[in-house]
Amino acid sequence: MYAFSRRAAEAGVTWLSATCSQADRNLPFGVVSQLFHSAALSIDHASRAARLVEDASLGAGASGARPQESEWLRTTQGLWSVILEISNKNTVLITVDDVEYADSLSWQILLNFVHRLKSANVFIILTAAEGPQGMDPLIEIDLMRHPHYERIGLTSLSFQGVMGMVSASMGDAAAVALGPAFHRITGGNPLLVKALMDDHRGAGAGDREPAVSDGFSRSVRALLHRSDPTMLMVARALAVLGEFALPILLSELLDIRTTTVNQALNCLDAVGILDSLRFRHPAAQAAVLDDLDPSQRREMHRRAAQLLHAEGAAATVVAAHLIEAERFQEPWALAELREAADQALRDDRHEFAVQCLRLAAELTDNDRQRTRTTTMLAQAEWRINPAAANRHVEPLLDAAREERLSFRGLYALLRFLLWYGQHDEAVEVLGRMAGRAAEPGADDAAARLDAVRRWLSCTHPSVLARAGGGTVTGGADTPAPGSHPRGAGATLLASMLRDGPDAGTADAAERVLRSATLDEANLDAAESALFSLIHADRTDKAASWCDVLYAEAVRRRSPTWRALFASLRASIAIRQGDLVAAEKYARTALDILPPRSLGVRIGLPLAALVSATTEMGKYDVAAQYLRQPVPDTIFETRFGLYYLQARARYHLATDQAHAALSDFSDCGRLMRDWELDTPTLVPWRHGAAAALLQMGQQEQARALLEQPYDLASGDSLRIRGIAQRLLAAASDLRQRPPLLREAIDMLQTAGDRLEMAYALVDLTHTLNELGEPNKARMIGYRADSVAGECRAEPLRQAVRHSTDGGESGGGPEAISVLSDAEQRVASLAALGYTNREISRKIYITVSTVEQHLTRIYRKLNVRGRRDLPAQFSQM
Repeated sequence: MYAFSRRAAEAGVTWLSATCSQADRNLPFGVVSQLFHSAALSIDHASRAARLVEDASLGAGASGARPQESEWLRTTQGLWSVILEISNKNTVLITVDDVEYADSLSWQILLNFVHRLKSANVFIILTAAEGPQGMDPLIEIDLMRHPHYERIGLTSLSFQGVMGMVSASMGDAAAVALGPAFHRITGGNPLLVKALMDDHRGAGAGDREPAVSDGFSRSVRALLHRSDPTMLMVARALAVLGEFALPILLSELLDIRTTTVNQALNCLDAVGILDSLRFRHPAAQAAVLDDLDPSQRREMHRRAAQLLHAEGAAATVVAAHLIEAERFQEPWALAELREAADQALRDDRHEFAVQCLRLAAELTDNDRQRTRTTTMLAQAEWRINPAAANRHVEPLLDAAREERLSFRGLYALLRFLLWYGQHDEAVEVLGRMAGRAAEPGADDAAARLDAVRRWLSCTHPSVLARAGGGTVTGGADTPAPGSHPRGAGATLLASMLRDGPDAGTADAAERVLRSATLDEANLDAAESALFSLIHADRTDKAASWCDVLYAEAVRRRSPTWRALFASLRASIAIRQGDLVAAEKYARTALDILPPRSLGVRIGLPLAALVSATTEMGKYDVAAQYLRQPVPDTIFETRFGLYYLQARARYHLATDQAHAALSDFSDCGRLMRDWELDTPTLVPWRHGAAAALLQMGQQEQARALLEQPYDLASGDSLRIRGIAQRLLAAASDLRQRPPLLREAIDMLQTAGDRLEMAYALVDLTHTLNELGEPNKARMIGYRADSVAGECRAEPLRQAVRHSTDGGESGGGPEAISVLSDAEQRVASLAALGYTNREISRKIYITVSTVEQHLTRIYRKLNVRGRRDLPAQFSQM
């Protein structure tokens, strides 16, 4: 209308305009006053009209009542005469926008003008919004009686109309890229389309997805505030109720008729805000909610919660409104919040569960209910960040001392205390759990307590000892198929660290992992099963399962679970000699959770980081990690053993043999005290022997390695390979090669590439010292290759310094002509192994070995295996 009127004025038409608002309804003659204050009127006409309106206003008084009939006639006829005088010279155009808000007296004058039009050179255009509180139907009927009345419905732009509008303003390319989305978001409302274009240009978003920002939100609010008040009310109710905003519920929430709601919904559809009871874009819904002041918003959510509870809506739906309503004292609210929290945790909506439980804790005035709710809250917060859950420990301890915690609650509290290293309190709580388990009829609690003790015996053994539990020695060595994961995982790890792995360890661990659903009840079981695979030297299976569990933790959005499995994956990578992966996973764990949130578990990722950076030669970085504070009680846990081992290896690498020996000795003392003295956990004797060797005390090192002791894990190829390498270093020069070759074979089979690289480097040094430089170069090339795969730079440097010319192999170009299989056969043949021995080592037939050697000789242009070392030396 404005564009039409402006063009008419430019063409010489006298344009009188007024715009109404809700405030004008209570202002007598407000609209008429606007019309006759137009700049298009002459001074004479304007002053005459002003006097007439002023006199009529005085006659109407404050109440806005119609003046006496004579005064009324004088006013209407006088104003019409002004218009007629103007129309004798120019066409007159009268426009009133949002006329449904016009005051009653102005309406009567406008209707009087309409009745007088006939052949007058006067046009009247009125605009009114459609809606439940739009133009009075009786007035519209009165208008319709005029012969020239025409009603024009203004519809939104079509798809093509939006495309044309975008093209005209932003270009054809933008129209193609953005036009469909603009039409979908706005329903073709030109005001909203323009706002979107402005937002998009302001964001500099190019031709990507539309940038929906503040301009669009402001336009939505402006559109609603200029619309029928019922439309605004319904839009607000719809924004609050969200997907549950059915007309009948909106009607009950707003206490208005359903027909009125439906009219408003149709209008909201027509103006492009809704599309069948749904906001066309989340930003529109957010704009409507933001328009509510806090008290209005709380009240609407309170009423929505009551309504949805009465309708039997899901607890999570009701709880969302209770949270927004804040304090809400209704008897049913607490149960809804708890049920919603349970469901949210099952759905991995951890933050929402925390919100529900925080409100539930505030609403309850019953101590036992508050204790139960606080326990649930601490568990939910622990999934997100254990540091946040720590503030609940003291209240829960008080509840435990006042006998307000169930056995399950005591177990949850115990896990928190152990996580944070509060061992004195953990001993107290463990005693209370034992008391509960001893009560008549508490068989389930007794079984759970037994599983807890088994887990403690191999993870927090000092706590178990202080609680009077001693060490756990009874029960099956391997959990039976079908055992509950919680007990099975603890039994498996405890028995394995006590007695060493056996042929069934890996299968038992995988059974636990297959049956354990990832939650608080089974998390320790899954972790125990992974540690069982790690310490059984089945790092391949451990890595595969850990990757699955880490992906599950990501999918289920628990930062704490992610940090735990990232830490475990780093430990696995260290065992495999994959230093880059170890550093990456450990760093990931510390990026997910800050160190203080990891409690005593900080030992695991820190140990991996110190080990990885040490072996890569990044000693300054390793030293920085060692300066990271750790809880004192970490050294009363298995995680402290991993940390001590990593620190000891750093001391060895930086020529601090005495410090290394001290750390390894501390490991040994703790492991013996805890009856966990198995080398697959931490081979502390091997580490101590390495420190003694560095100190030049070969006899003492050899004695330590050869002393008779009855230890578990005696069949571990990895442990035997490490021992064999160190025994070689403590032996006479000529005894070393066969020992080192055996060590290399065992470590290769065990999958520990880093320890194999150490053995290859030692063999390179030994062959050089024995005056066999050709063989030394060939082994050095292999050592450099394996160390390079591990990124163990100090080992690569050691190899290069050991071989002639500072190069490890001297011939990668020649070796590159051999296939991987041929390289393996050539290396073993050069080491002096027979064809039959080679066939057994790499699991191929003797005939295949012979075929490989024939091709090797031809490719390298040598006559036989005796020429292989010389050939390698020339490369």
